Amino acid sequence: MAQADPSRPTYVLVVEDDPILMMALVDYVENAGCEAIEANTVAEAIRLLEMRPDIRMVFTDLDMRGSTAGMQLALSIRDRWPPIELLMISSQTWDAAQIPDRGVVLGKPFDRRKIVAAIRRFAA
Repeated sequence: MAQADPSRPTYVLVVEDDPILMMALVDYVENAGCEAIEANTVAEAIRLLEMRPDIRMVFTDLDMRGSTAGMQLALSIRDRWPPIELLMISSQTWDAAQIPDRGVVLGKPFDRRKIVAAIRRFAA
């Protein structure tokens, strides 16, 4: 993992389709000292990743609208943008073989300390 330039913010793409959860996830990112960029859909997240080479991390919900879109996004990111770090949240249990390399899945309900610590670790 490349060292962050302290003079430039670490941009984290937050992908969540629920507005209330989005506010909480953005709050975690900001509490970790990073800048949040919001996407409400997987398609919007892909567009932002294509336009913003400064995004260093993606923080996504794997359970968006009861689909596997979040995991599909994570797998696409690992294929297309290998250096981007992946932090994922889910209410489901995922087998380690299903999780993309260098991806971290944290369970629900949220543990603010674990999420903020993971974001800080990835941003370092």
